Amino acid sequence: MEEITWRWRHFDTMQAAAWHEILVLRADIFVVEQECPYQDPDHKDPNCWHLTGHIGDEVVATLRVVPPGVSYEECSIGRVSISRRLRGQRVGVELMKLGMAFCSSKWDSDIRISGQAYLQGFYEALGFVVVRGPYMEDDIPHYEMLWSGG
Repeated sequence: MEEITWRWRHFDTMQAAAWHEILVLRADIFVVEQECPYQDPDHKDPNCWHLTGHIGDEVVATLRVVPPGVSYEECSIGRVSISRRLRGQRVGVELMKLGMAFCSSKWDSDIRISGQAYLQGFYEALGFVVVRGPYMEDDIPHYEMLWSGG
């Protein structure tokens, strides 16, 4: 696998072209691949830090970190997206660990997520614990999960 270059940016510092690339990857996964028409860009994005992984000029992975008090009392990680061609190569683990380390370095907070149910084991392997669910979000089963630095 080619080396991935990681980059953190707050929404306020992002150029339009960079934001566009994030939305393209997120729509490819959450709207097209999962056949789930929903409003992906929301009013939380401008408050968030966004991590992107690049191979050359291509954005191949992204997530957003939502500060405490926006979605939950705790900080949150969401919109975790990995290009189909990189799945099964542990890019998701690296992406999440970078997000979790960022949260831990920036806030004295647990991390709360709303994870798709089919990824429950993936998140549990990272130390997240189910605290609620399953419940339906955008017609997809989800679990609310919490990471307490474990």
